[in-house]
Amino acid sequence: MYSSGSSLINHPDCLVRRSTCRRVAFTLIEVMVALAVFSITAAAITLSITASLSTSQDARDRLIAEGLACQLLDEILSCRYSENNAVPYDIYLRPGTTETATGNRSLFDDIDDFNGWAEEPPKDPWGIPLGQEDGSGGYRPVEARTASLARFRREVTIAYVAPPNYSIPLPFGQVTDFRLVEVRVYRRNPNGGLVLLSRLSQVVAHIPSETW
Repeated sequence: MYSSGSSLINHPDCLVRRSTCRRVAFTLIEVMVALAVFSITAAAITLSITASLSTSQDARDRLIAEGLACQLLDEILSCRYSENNAVPYDIYLRPGTTETATGNRSLFDDIDDFNGWAEEPPKDPWGIPLGQEDGSGGYRPVEARTASLARFRREVTIAYVAPPNYSIPLPFGQVTDFRLVEVRVYRRNPNGGLVLLSRLSQVVAHIPSETW
């Protein structure tokens, strides 16, 4: 004859309950492990997508900056080396008071006028933001305007240089027959800082004539 204790331990109902409890506990662990694996995988995928989007945005901005730098450099190089009938060895590379009176660069007609020029956002010679201009000093129709370039900034420096290294500006007061034209394009980040995206430069030469 078995004791009551032995009878309870071996009772079929108790065995069923114990077996069921074990299966529930094991299933809960499986769920927790699955959730942990899913969280890690989701985090990795999110990081990958974020990094990919950031890289794509940066590449797009650099492509835009390259175009902005090329456009302004071409504009500068289409101008005369120096003011008409003026000495081409002026140590002060800057626009005249008449040329700056407009607040834009529509009257810039020689290369040194652009020295120190900075604009944010990039504008056309008449001071109209790029993407809104019509190329003649006016605005495009609203439906023809492109996205804003407000986050971009352009700067220009002009300096005398000499061989053999045309990339190093000479100290103020020294002049040669060579000038270095440099255009830089930056992107302004949300924190206010500037990131250099494009830098283009070109050396231009003055060929002395019987006059100059």
